[in-house]
Amino acid sequence: MPELNQLTCSIELGRTNQKLREYSTIYGNRRVACLVCAPKEDVRFSIHLTSSGYIAPGLACFVYIDGQYQCNRNKIDLKNEEDDSSGKPSKVDFRVRQKEEPQSDGSYFVGRDWSFGALNLGQSNSFHLQKSEPV
Repeated sequence: MPELNQLTCSIELGRTNQKLREYSTIYGNRRVACLVCAPKEDVRFSIHLTSSGYIAPGLACFVYIDGQYQCNRNKIDLKNEEDDSSGKPSKVDFRVRQKEEPQSDGSYFVGRDWSFGALNLGQSNSFHLQKSEPV
């Protein structure tokens, strides 16, 4: 995802954290969206969200895939570097890799890694890339 308000987000492959190439970037009201081509092989992926500067005193990252809740991460007590010399962090670096599913008693979560092999990928005639390149 191209940077928006000092936030950058990307989908990255396996342990190498190779970023997937993005296509058709669309900017809207305080949002940005883009498409990625899923690799043909079954490979795990993660979502990486970073900030390049102070955004707010707290930041939350919620992940939904195909409309289904996956996980969230929160960072509070962020300090503006210009206004604070306490050494507290002013930036975030979230990397999420899995869906969190509650146990039957609701007290703990079980993590299930995301994988392109587990997704229902299909063909679409409504979207054509200008230039086709391997992922």
